[in-house]
Amino acid sequence: MVVQFQNRKIPEECHQKMREFFAAGDDITWVAFPSGGGDNRWSIIAKSGQYFNRNIPEECHQKMGEYSKDGAKLIRVAFTPGGGWSIVNDRGAFFNRNIPDECHQKMGEYSQGGAKIVSVAFSPQGGNSWSIVNDKGAFFNRNVPDECHEKMNEYSKDGAKIICVAFPPQGGNSWSIVNDRGAFYNRNVDDEAHMFFGYFSEVYGPVRFVAFDTDGSGWSVGALVTRNEKVCDATQCVSILDVYNNVQAALNGNVVGYACAIGSASLGAYSNGQARTQANAPAKMFLPSTKIPVASVSKAVTTLAAIPLLAKYSVSLDSSIGGHLPSDWKLDSYVSSITFRQLLSHRSGIKDYGNNDQTYDTLKNFFTQKVDPTKNTMCQPASVVNPADPINPNNKGTCYSNYNFSIFRVLLPIIDGFSDFS
Repeated sequence: MVVQFQNRKIPEECHQKMREFFAAGDDITWVAFPSGGGDNRWSIIAKSGQYFNRNIPEECHQKMGEYSKDGAKLIRVAFTPGGGWSIVNDRGAFFNRNIPDECHQKMGEYSQGGAKIVSVAFSPQGGNSWSIVNDKGAFFNRNVPDECHEKMNEYSKDGAKIICVAFPPQGGNSWSIVNDRGAFYNRNVDDEAHMFFGYFSEVYGPVRFVAFDTDGSGWSVGALVTRNEKVCDATQCVSILDVYNNVQAALNGNVVGYACAIGSASLGAYSNGQARTQANAPAKMFLPSTKIPVASVSKAVTTLAAIPLLAKYSVSLDSSIGGHLPSDWKLDSYVSSITFRQLLSHRSGIKDYGNNDQTYDTLKNFFTQKVDPTKNTMCQPASVVNPADPINPNNKGTCYSNYNFSIFRVLLPIIDGFSDFS
């Protein structure tokens, strides 16, 4: 299966080499970054067993060659903060240099009975701090954060197996774990990296690896491509992935920042850019969790909610709203006769822009006021607040008003069976 990956702030040559392997049809299965000694230090391993190293310890490079002979394939390379390293191949063989003695011994123990080591990770705090996992689902941790250890237990239940453990360079309670069923848990990792975990999982397929550049804030996340969600009508099908790609092609680099969710993905599955630039410091990345004032975009959302709900309960767009407001609201006959279609098209006769707080009490006072048919109030701009005689039954021409849509906060719950507005 194809592996999709995303890199951020890793050495450019590493990124380009990963793309070369991908273009040749050889999926990336692992990435690792040694600490110290300059920025351009890394190792990548592909599905075929091929690998490429840059500025890693010479002996490590040589041993990777030795452990790739006779059809064996490398599956892991890991580096300690102090210059040590560990390599593992798919036949269960491993070689360690200058790693904690206990880690070396436990790798031997956890390789008995035909078991094979599949994950080795060293905490950035150094010393005797590490994690190992074998292909049977057994793992051993030493001096890793307690929560990490606990979550590894949780994510190993019911036959699931941990396949990747990684520690960001800042140390402390910062870590990432992934199991073989696509579940993951991150604590204090880069926000964008966390976003890509969710995006990949829901749009492409299960995450398989994550690596953090030990000398900075860079990272690499990779996932199997197993999903191909489509939405179809009677004439054609549209790939959700294609829609995401089209959105990204249109917006990335052309807007400051955005988030979107398409298809069955959870809310805010993808985001890009900044929510705040350095011009309005501090700069902040735009994330799926970023809160923004949506303003009148909410009217489109209200419409998308209203039309199917009305259809569900066989309420025509041309039905009057009077029978769908609270029973203690004493409505003028004209207000009672306003239709859902008139509200949605801003043709209700309401001439007040509604540039105020649209609270429940505000809505109640507005829609229960007496309408004077002798008045002929014209459509008011946003600068006019609370004009006299704001409802004009004699003029149903288009007039933009927040009241037309705010009232759906009361209408829709009642139509859907809710009655308690106390």
